[in-house]
Amino acid sequence: MDVIQAINTRRAYRSLAPAPITEEVVRDLARCAQLAPTCNNNQPARFVFVWEPAMLEKMKSVFSKGNAWCRADSMVVAVCAEKEADCLIKDREYYLFDTGMQTAFLILRATELGLVAHPIAGYNPELVRDVLGYRRRCR
Repeated sequence: MDVIQAINTRRAYRSLAPAPITEEVVRDLARCAQLAPTCNNNQPARFVFVWEPAMLEKMKSVFSKGNAWCRADSMVVAVCAEKEADCLIKDREYYLFDTGMQTAFLILRATELGLVAHPIAGYNPELVRDVLGYRRRCR
């Protein structure tokens, strides 16, 4: 599959079937996210890959009612970014744009691998931090 095919194939399905997730798949997705262009190559996004069944079970509590379909996920990738981790040039804060680029690369690679990568905002950030033990304040 080439990039155009991945862009055309990518969909945010709400009905998910189990998918085999391995450490190799996780490393591949992380590597592709890392290849995205960012200001000074700062790579401001932090990706937390959750695919171990017990942790996936804990993650179920973070999703809003409208995203109940997420409870069937084979993996959840929490994306976090901190403004201070990237360039601030005059009044331009690069971290959100750069995090979006990194996330897009990850999504396109997941699509190429035959996975469904459905970005969502329907979750409770405080619960995510509690479940993952992530104490930094991220945007």
